[in-house]
Amino acid sequence: MELLTERKNGIRWFILALLFLATTINYVDRQTLSILAPTIRAEFHLTEIDYARVVGAFLLSYTVMYAVSGRIIDKIGVRLGMTASILWWSIATMATAFARGGFSLACLRFGLGVGEPGVYPAGLRAMAEWFPERERAMAAGIFSSGSAVGALVAPPLIAFLALRFGWRYAFLLPGAIGLFWLPLWLLLYRTPRAGQEGKPQNAAPSRSWLNLVHDRKVLALVLPRLASDPVWYFYLFWLPDYLQRSRHFTLAQVGLYGWIPFLFADLGNVLGGVASDWLVRLGRTPARSRIVILVAGACLGPLGAFVGLVDNVAVAIAITCLVAFLTQSWSTNIGTLALDVLPVSESSSVIGLMGTIGSLGGVLFSQVLGIVVAHFGYSAAFIFSSALQPIAAVTLLLLFRPYLRRPELAPVG
Repeated sequence: MELLTERKNGIRWFILALLFLATTINYVDRQTLSILAPTIRAEFHLTEIDYARVVGAFLLSYTVMYAVSGRIIDKIGVRLGMTASILWWSIATMATAFARGGFSLACLRFGLGVGEPGVYPAGLRAMAEWFPERERAMAAGIFSSGSAVGALVAPPLIAFLALRFGWRYAFLLPGAIGLFWLPLWLLLYRTPRAGQEGKPQNAAPSRSWLNLVHDRKVLALVLPRLASDPVWYFYLFWLPDYLQRSRHFTLAQVGLYGWIPFLFADLGNVLGGVASDWLVRLGRTPARSRIVILVAGACLGPLGAFVGLVDNVAVAIAITCLVAFLTQSWSTNIGTLALDVLPVSESSSVIGLMGTIGSLGGVLFSQVLGIVVAHFGYSAAFIFSSALQPIAAVTLLLLFRPYLRRPELAPVG
């Protein structure tokens, strides 16, 4: 019996490693355009508004498909849902190498946004299926940290490929990596049986989307993402362009230094999860533990306003590192909070709705940002974004307030 338990524990950590790798690939593929933005914009003669529309095309499909993919994964399961997601986005990334102008580039980024969001509801549901509450935020943090690792390795990797082979190969070669990941996933992943750690469950979602959004606890998870997600999208999509246009970095310098904030984002994913798991082990309820870390991080968010105001480049990057740490700590803990208060059968659906609302915020913010950067510069954009995390935290507390008065936060349903 002990040998069987040890084998199951080993499998779940290997599954976590595969999901970590999947999110790494996801963000390398996503980050490629922002790193190459000055090069591609020059070749295709794209203005700031044109580039914002290309980013918006990706976020538009990403917004819609986050909720759709979450619902599909609750119906067909993690194994097949994850397979379809990575296959689609890998092909879309490779196809971007054949873009011929702003319109075709926007269409191909739209296609990328169809496939990419499925990794998150699938991965977080896998965390609920395979990991107990006392380890879940740490596991979710490790899984989510793949996004920061992808953003971390992307600048040197994409810069090397573009400088060595041309920018089109910087889409083609990374896109092919996902196709080599698929056989390992299909060979390994199975839905855990009853009796294993976590909350194994094969049931389809019991409530419709309409019934879900009428639940105050679901709204408390979904609506804060409208304000919190645009902060990460801002740093993800616009930071390389900011470093090159405002701080006068070359593409090679972006490759050399542009990964540093994403290293701290990676630490935010893991350490934010470790911190809330530590509070759980001290005796706090899981939900309260996540909320404490969420609010604490949001209180520091306004420091991001100084990124565009300080003259010293090193100080600006240091503040960027702090904001990246906070945004990813937030992402890990609000995703884990959903797993704590929802039944597994609805977790992907609600996480999908959370992602859709967050991406909607990203779409709206990216369009406003194009105008702000064009007319007022990046300093105004950093000030604007610095207010968003506190707004998200206030929204979360207001909606969760009735539940925080109770000794326990029972799962929805």
